[in-house]
Amino acid sequence: MNELVQKLARKARYHSYRRNNKNRDFTLICQNCLGGVIYSMLGLPFISPTINMFIEDEHFVKLAEDPVHYLSLPAEPYIEAYRDPAAPSVVYPKIRVGDIELCCLHYKSCAEAVDAWERRRKRANLNNIYVIGNSWNLHEREDLIRRVVSCGYPSLVFTFREMNIPGCMALPGGFWQCDERGIVRPNITDDKPGSLKKYFEDFFDFVSWLNGGKPEK
Repeated sequence: MNELVQKLARKARYHSYRRNNKNRDFTLICQNCLGGVIYSMLGLPFISPTINMFIEDEHFVKLAEDPVHYLSLPAEPYIEAYRDPAAPSVVYPKIRVGDIELCCLHYKSCAEAVDAWERRRKRANLNNIYVIGNSWNLHEREDLIRRVVSCGYPSLVFTFREMNIPGCMALPGGFWQCDERGIVRPNITDDKPGSLKKYFEDFFDFVSWLNGGKPEK
């Protein structure tokens, strides 16, 4: 399939998502980059400050449990060039919001990440919050996973393995692996080889979920 046909097919699919989506003013508190991808697919402005970053373990749980509090707080620089001990080649800035740390993987500096947080938190719709977490950034801890799915907002946690916890969705198929940092590969937002979709589009009906329905395909 040539590049033009691929582009047109992807455009048609995104148009279908946008046509079917009835929820156009939501703030998605997301633990990884999936949130930004969903906003982009739906053609919506980023009204969440968690875009282009990931948030580890209890730092994310605290944010999910009390987003109104944390989104009321300004961000401040924390570590300009944090080097991941499990993968020393991975370096990124970290910022702090109150007592939580945010890993700003796709930002060049703390100043850039702080500016993005400040700009987007002021757009947030605190009356229409959704939460998406994942077990690998929660370090596979069931206690933290249970707190996220019980946070009081519509929530979903993707899990590396099957867990008997309501509100969780195990990644389907047997090809997922964890890298040296404990991050699932391929990334669920990667383009699926031989397909015009990203991996998560095959198993997560995010439009239905945002419209108040079930997330499964």
